[in-house]
Amino acid sequence: MRFFTRVIPALFLIAAAIAAWGAVYYCIVVADVGAEHDFWAGRRLMAYGAFVLAPTLTFLPIGRLLRIPLYDLEAIVGWSTLAYVVTFVHPGERPSRAVLLLFLVPLTMSLATIFTLVSYAVGLRLLTRRSQRYDFVRARREGYLVAMFIVGCLLLSLLDVLTAVNAALLALILMLLEVFLLSRGPAPRQPAPAPLDPYTDTP
Repeated sequence: MRFFTRVIPALFLIAAAIAAWGAVYYCIVVADVGAEHDFWAGRRLMAYGAFVLAPTLTFLPIGRLLRIPLYDLEAIVGWSTLAYVVTFVHPGERPSRAVLLLFLVPLTMSLATIFTLVSYAVGLRLLTRRSQRYDFVRARREGYLVAMFIVGCLLLSLLDVLTAVNAALLALILMLLEVFLLSRGPAPRQPAPAPLDPYTDTP
């Protein structure tokens, strides 16, 4: 009985998340909500709701299950902002720096939420030190490093300077940075000083 009480709500949650992402796809691709210029139009309001609801149903349970601090909020902000920018911000032929930042920043956050989970799962299988296997800081850092590599390659491509050498150098720099951070390990905790005895000790 306990099995059904846990599985059935999880299945409903998964189905709701899939339906919400389907609504996001419908708003962006099928309904072409981006062509609606009125900010308060009914179709746009429905799209806003779908943009927030889909990542909430997806990443809020994951963040609560794994107890990753602020992971759910980060994912909701990143994915909803990315969906809004893709739908309603038209960059034109030569996008400005502000438009590029408005697109690349939420893209980095969104990709990092995915690769954080991948890094955590890989760490559970490959890392031997327990402090690193269950370290969400490490997983989040590696997720952002991978996201930065992808976004960096995309930015180089937009600037027409992407080559295999540039991509390899960027990957090498990020890999060396992560190896350095892993080799340092967690900082040792300093023991707290013993309290002074007011009768025998002097400060």
